[in-house]
Amino acid sequence: MTRETDVFLEGINRPVGRLTGAPDMSLSFRYSADGLNANRALSLSLPVREEAYGDPAARAFFGNLLNENNALDSVMARHGIARNDIAGLLFHLGRDCPGALSCVPPGEGPSKQPGRLDSDYERLTNDHLARIMADLRERRRLPAEIRDPSPLAGVQGKIALARLPNGEFVLPKSNLNVPTTHILKVPRNGEESLVDQEDTLLSLGRQTLKRNQITVAEPFACGNERGLLIARFDRVLEGNIVHRLHQEDFAQALGLPESLKYERNGAIAGRIFSAATVGGLFDKLASPAIARLKFLEATLFNLAIGNTDNHAKNHALLYDFERAAPAVAPLYDLVPILLDPGVTHDFAYKIGRAERFDQLQRDDFDAFCRAIGFRAGFNGTLRNQTKALLQSAADTIKPYGGRRKLLGDMIADQVLRLSDILELDVTVPERDLFVQAGGGFRIGS
Repeated sequence: MTRETDVFLEGINRPVGRLTGAPDMSLSFRYSADGLNANRALSLSLPVREEAYGDPAARAFFGNLLNENNALDSVMARHGIARNDIAGLLFHLGRDCPGALSCVPPGEGPSKQPGRLDSDYERLTNDHLARIMADLRERRRLPAEIRDPSPLAGVQGKIALARLPNGEFVLPKSNLNVPTTHILKVPRNGEESLVDQEDTLLSLGRQTLKRNQITVAEPFACGNERGLLIARFDRVLEGNIVHRLHQEDFAQALGLPESLKYERNGAIAGRIFSAATVGGLFDKLASPAIARLKFLEATLFNLAIGNTDNHAKNHALLYDFERAAPAVAPLYDLVPILLDPGVTHDFAYKIGRAERFDQLQRDDFDAFCRAIGFRAGFNGTLRNQTKALLQSAADTIKPYGGRRKLLGDMIADQVLRLSDILELDVTVPERDLFVQAGGGFRIGS
């Protein structure tokens, strides 16, 4: 059957376009007259135009709106919908897509609206919040009486909620689709170190990176439960009103389906997540030079912290429709993948010809800089900035001990190796345990 959904942006009462799924599950998307007149492009891969977009472009953008989580599994099972029936899945799940976007059945009207903190939310008591956290820790599920206000993907249990200026937490009323402001992650039993690791890396990023904004997060305790409270970067608070911002990840911006979020999965030069395609993407942004510097810093920082999983869906763009083009979003999802010997440590995108850290050479980094748009390559200015970034990271981890010791040892080793490869002479504090790519260990100083 043909399935259609109207596509809305929060705060706009008329659809910007319509998504259509044909009986063969192929997709098309056409901007509405309102979308054309307002020139509100949903994606850099979907510029505003009168002609409809066909399946490859529409599937790449709208397919990336679906999170792999319990809500998706439930709809597939309940309604007998195949995973590749994007229009059918969004017909049921599209009311709460990431960011400000929603996809709803024709005639239903907009799903999302800004939220009033004084009237559109219900207060959570500390006892209730502690019980929610306990259920997330033990079962990765919310209590039966809690409607998940924003189903989220990921390994850790989590809930989206809003925080009032006085520090109290609230949930949207059950009949309203208003924004949350924070995500509370709760690790499973035995994985409590994940909270400390993510908090440490976000803090290290804020101290080390000069141009990148870093997602704001803080350890959070309620009763005997612990978690990590993360501020949503796609929210704006104006007085008592919370607004969502439109966002898209780099896969959507590049017109890539979720399956191509790693460069190694691509096959066609222009349809791949690579340094060259990202460099071309930056030419379309509000501040291309700043975007290139941010991506260079992000690449270096992820190498330093052993995060080889910084794929296309872990980078995003934020839209302010008062401006002509989007800007790079804050960094998020910083994970020390190198500490996990059970996963691949291949790069998410090549750095020059290097696919793994142990292949990386100075010439590869020079080629990477040129590919993302620095025509002079790894020259004097970039070299000095890179040395300063790595030196700042090395200085910051000096006191890391206790629960942070292994993380600090790994970062010190990564920074030292980068310094040698790039011939930077960074001073790295002595550590007694170093972690090698692949998960092996060596003792040294």
